Amino acid sequence: MLAAVVLDALGAPPDLELDRAVGPGAAQRLRAELRAVARRWVAELAPGHAFEATSPAAAAIALHEHDGAVVLVAPDIPGLGAEHARAVRDDLAQGIQLAVGSAHDARPYLVALAHADPEVIERAADGWEALMALAAERELTLAMLRPERRLASPADARALVMDPLAPAALLEQLGAFGTSRTPDQ
Repeated sequence: MLAAVVLDALGAPPDLELDRAVGPGAAQRLRAELRAVARRWVAELAPGHAFEATSPAAAAIALHEHDGAVVLVAPDIPGLGAEHARAVRDDLAQGIQLAVGSAHDARPYLVALAHADPEVIERAADGWEALMALAAERELTLAMLRPERRLASPADARALVMDPLAPAALLEQLGAFGTSRTPDQ
């Protein structure tokens, strides 16, 4: 059985420059829609076993009786989708013990574990190097997921507006920002 957690600690810290660039109301709606993307993703990946947590310690508490695989995901990845779920399931099915997706800031946006290991969960938010050191120390089989860009800064927002695959709900929040385009362009 698979459990999935939207883990705030995997996300980038809020960037007040984004609030200034798009306006505080739009930034708040944008962050809410990003979280909704992550919530839907974990709910589809692990029906009945999807959680949210602010910290790795809170995630470990939510998963304390879970004995199967665990996926931790950041709440600020606009491109999170079915291909990520397939990659995670495929890696776990092939015996991979730790799969990591790195964001453009070199921090993990997704961590998949074959088993709910409290120490790995605790170190998930420590960053890429900490996870790699732990994987080497424990001799875990490791897989890499494709990199993704977070949506945390004005530069991230500009990149999303230019992305032809950007989710329409997020583009709506950025409609008046930069070189906006309509979702069907």
